[in-house]
Amino acid sequence: MNPQELQALVDQYKAMADSGQISKEEHIQLLSGINIMEGINDDVEGLALKEQLNLIINAAITVASLAA
Repeated sequence: MNPQELQALVDQYKAMADSGQISKEEHIQLLSGINIMEGINDDVEGLALKEQLNLIINAAITVASLAA
């Protein structure tokens, strides 16, 4: 998964939460689950990408956690 695909998934989960299809808790669980399903090799390039993906995921979790 590249950063653009990840952002699309994060946006999809946010839209689902905003429309009431999933709860805030489900939204956070889905975002947290991205790391589990994302199998990136731990080579130098993979680690750099994983770090970037983790930043996106953590930012999305923070926003979801703060949402009313």
